[in-house]
Amino acid sequence: MTRRLRAAVCVVVAGAMLVAGVGTASAAPGVTPADVTLNLDPGGSTTIAKTVSTPAIPPKPDITFLIDTTGSMGEVISNVQANANTILSNVASAQPDAQFAVAEYRDVSWDATSFRVAQNLTANQTDVTNGLNSLVATGGGDFPEDGINGLFQVASGAVHFRPNSSRIVLLIGDAPSHDPSNGHTLADAISALRAADITVLAFDLSDPYGLDSTGQATAITNATGGRLFSGINSSEVSDTILAALHNLPVTVTHQLRDCDPNLSVSLAPGGRTVTNGDDATFTETVSVGAGAVPGSTLTCKVDFLLNGVLSPGFTETITEHVPKATPSIATTPSGPVPAGGNVSDTATLSGGYHPTGTVTFQLFGPGDTSCATPIATRTGTVSGSGTAASGNVTIGAAGTYRWAATYSGDAHNNSVTSPCSAEQVTVTPQRLTGRAYGLTADASLAGIQLVNIAPLPDTGHISTTSTSATSVPCTATLSGLIIAHTLCAKVATTEFPGKSVATASIDDTTIGITGIPVITVKTINSSSTTTCAGSTGTTTIAFLKVGNTVVIAEPTNVQPNTTVNVGVVKLVLNEQIPFTTPDKGLTVNAVHITVDAIGLAKTNVVLASSESDIGNCP
Repeated sequence: MTRRLRAAVCVVVAGAMLVAGVGTASAAPGVTPADVTLNLDPGGSTTIAKTVSTPAIPPKPDITFLIDTTGSMGEVISNVQANANTILSNVASAQPDAQFAVAEYRDVSWDATSFRVAQNLTANQTDVTNGLNSLVATGGGDFPEDGINGLFQVASGAVHFRPNSSRIVLLIGDAPSHDPSNGHTLADAISALRAADITVLAFDLSDPYGLDSTGQATAITNATGGRLFSGINSSEVSDTILAALHNLPVTVTHQLRDCDPNLSVSLAPGGRTVTNGDDATFTETVSVGAGAVPGSTLTCKVDFLLNGVLSPGFTETITEHVPKATPSIATTPSGPVPAGGNVSDTATLSGGYHPTGTVTFQLFGPGDTSCATPIATRTGTVSGSGTAASGNVTIGAAGTYRWAATYSGDAHNNSVTSPCSAEQVTVTPQRLTGRAYGLTADASLAGIQLVNIAPLPDTGHISTTSTSATSVPCTATLSGLIIAHTLCAKVATTEFPGKSVATASIDDTTIGITGIPVITVKTINSSSTTTCAGSTGTTTIAFLKVGNTVVIAEPTNVQPNTTVNVGVVKLVLNEQIPFTTPDKGLTVNAVHITVDAIGLAKTNVVLASSESDIGNCP
């Protein structure tokens, strides 16, 4: 049978039973199971029970009544009109999305209207019934009518068929057609019907002198895969329509398609004939060849044909996943690095089947001994030698870090992950040091010590690898040749990112050493900050006066290493002295006063000194 015969025999409604074979009532049309996934080893096989449920009615049916409405067709039309609700309801109950159209044809030579669409496609059964009820038998002059023209018009757009619908025309008449008919030949009509994928079921009401008296109906139904029903009287037409749409035989066969050479599929029996709407059962045997590649995926499609035609939903897909190889993975993490440095990991795969793909490297922070939450993820491509690298990852604070490497797997190999404890990386902390003090002074005249003040208050040299804050009690008042108030010093460190900050401050200072002008300084602050990126320093001075000379009149952020000479007095403001040994750092003296002249007191005074430095940077 041709493709279009499938559309005809799949239209089923409740009505008279025409038993065409042995079968069982089915579920939804299609093949069960439609998708089969197997994991057979090379050389293995299995059997599968297959059920093919044939459709009771084709999906999305578009059914057009095309009726000869010349004068001799009155009783036929009345029969269809009287039974319209039964026909429409039976079809719709089997396929709720069914739609119907109504068209009529007469004789071009005698009738003003030789073709008319009384109701275009609709799911509204009342509209369809009204369309059928609008048909009136009249006209027609000679024996032939113009059914060929009617078929051509229906196929050429007069009826608005839905996309991807099952299109069926019920051709009902009692006379052959003119050929050509309104300029269209039988061949024209057949060509248009085939192009529109229309199946014609023809109902001949006057055999042997009726619709097929010249063989036209036979030619049309054969060409479109339909059927011809002859010798019908007017009272039988509706029952015959129902019978034509119901319980037709369908033969289910099968064919293989796109099958891998290492996958063998066979079914028994070779075919079954059942009543349309029933189930056909088969036993399927699937075997995997001994040469199948481990990890490969083999596929095969089995098409189940209804009367030689493949319809959507009647293809089984078999997917066989041959078990993959499982490679082993060995990893080598980088060595110890300082906090803030770079760490990396490499992985080497062995075994398996020529592994390709990627390795995902995950880095876990200190304390995450179970590798639960990664702090960094990198992906490396597996090379031809089976190795992959993470590339560098900038690390955080000191501690023990862990790598875990996961191979992605590929078409032939399973994924695999290295154990968490296998890849530890030690990250060492920065050495954070610093010192701060408020004031130190030394002055002598003619060999006589006038002033000798050790740094005070003094944090001393601080050295740590952790976050800390070291301060000493502020000195409230210093008296004598040097008077000062509220002298404070502090060193604070941050473990990571490594940072050392030293600060010192004095509220009011008066230096009255014999032989030099009186120096007055209001509030001063110094700070020195050092990280692995470098050092910075600042000094603020509220007021500075030497003798009668005012050097700074209002609070000022002093530029580094600002030098001021007032007579024999040399002042370096915001004195910044970088150093690199043993670690890199910076000393900041808010005010450094020196005098070295014959006959005058030799003086060396430092106010608000801050020093910060850092070691073990990456």
